[in-house]
Amino acid sequence: MSAATASAASGAGAPRRFVKRPDDKAFKEQIETLKKGIKELDISYQQIYEKINKTTSDPKLLARRKQLQAELKELVGKQGNIKQERLGIQEQIKQVDNVLKRKITELNQQTAKNNFKSVGEIDARINSLDKLVDQGDLKLADERRFIKEMSQLRKLKKDFGSIEKQQESIDKDKAKIAELKTKLNSIQNKEIQSRFEQVSKELDELNQSNSSITSKRDELFSKRNSIKKEKDAKYDAIRKLRSEFDAEFEVFKTKLAEEKKKREEETKQQRILEKQQKRKELASKQLADASIPAFTEEINQIHLLLSYFDPSYVKPAPKKTNGLPVANASSTNNNNIRKVEMPSDAVIIKKEQPSFFEGKGKKKGKKSHSSKSKAFTVDPDVIVTLTDLSIPLPTKAEDVPTTITVLKETLKSLEDKQDEQTKTNIEKAKAKIAQLEKEDEENDDQDDEN
Repeated sequence: MSAATASAASGAGAPRRFVKRPDDKAFKEQIETLKKGIKELDISYQQIYEKINKTTSDPKLLARRKQLQAELKELVGKQGNIKQERLGIQEQIKQVDNVLKRKITELNQQTAKNNFKSVGEIDARINSLDKLVDQGDLKLADERRFIKEMSQLRKLKKDFGSIEKQQESIDKDKAKIAELKTKLNSIQNKEIQSRFEQVSKELDELNQSNSSITSKRDELFSKRNSIKKEKDAKYDAIRKLRSEFDAEFEVFKTKLAEEKKKREEETKQQRILEKQQKRKELASKQLADASIPAFTEEINQIHLLLSYFDPSYVKPAPKKTNGLPVANASSTNNNNIRKVEMPSDAVIIKKEQPSFFEGKGKKKGKKSHSSKSKAFTVDPDVIVTLTDLSIPLPTKAEDVPTTITVLKETLKSLEDKQDEQTKTNIEKAKAKIAQLEKEDEENDDQDDEN
């Protein structure tokens, strides 16, 4: 028997564990209480909503305030547009100014190599040098130097063409900046700002005159928000209760399933134990039956047949095995004979049985025929027994001695091999018991693995 089977056997009679179901009655009562509170809050909420609708200002005042608010919104839009436009112009000025500074820097770098700032200055220098050379008063070295300088100045004059173009571009950028600044100064926000201040002031005056109504409405709005928060809190409480109840109910179902599974397993193990017990009892009975000397029934039947065919036959004393007398079928069966108690005044009438070899009696008034031999009959039970033992049936009185001889030979043959056959029967019974025990162990091992 495995540990699982043993534990199941020990716990088979354990009391059933009661799994308590969650108290849904208390849960429903709590939910209903919260829902009732929500309904009351809904009524209060509706009442405050109606008060808010009734607490209103003068329609003309509201219309004027609405008009001023629309105008104020329009002014704010215009201010935004003007601001964006001015920012755009300022960005353009900044970009042109950056380009202008870069151009001036490049121009200064080109003109820094010489002292001339224009083509006119170069021409004046060339003319001056040319006059000095034409006078012929110069030394040869000075004349050559002046001629070389004039050649360089003429070359420089050609390069000054691009410088003049750069100067023109610089002048255009300066004019562009001046134009943008003029445009920026023309875009003013003074009128719009002034109107904005006027509208704001009038709105403030209207709000001041309507402050009591506004204050009352704000108070009502505050109460309404407070009621809404209370409702939300109650809804949260309902959700929490339901969540907790669902979790508790899931635990209940899990425990219930575990208890059911446990009981089913115990019932299953109990059936297995009962089945094993029955198999063991059957095996023990088979071993006990196998321990009875072999051919006991056949030997007893032969003794009865010998007594039947030979009334003088005396049954020998029972054969002893291991110092104990061998049980025979008749003695075993006698233990199961039902005893009937008879009244003290009852009279028992014995019925005479006809002799086996006795012929049929003569009828009164009739003579028996001497030519006919006495009739030979055999009891039906005897016929069946002889057939079971495979012994030829005597058909006449002369065959009886032969039948007795065959019975004795059969008796001796059975007694000679009785011990060996008994041993074989016991070994077979033990082998079958061992096989049953092995199967039980294998089943227990499978149960342990599962």
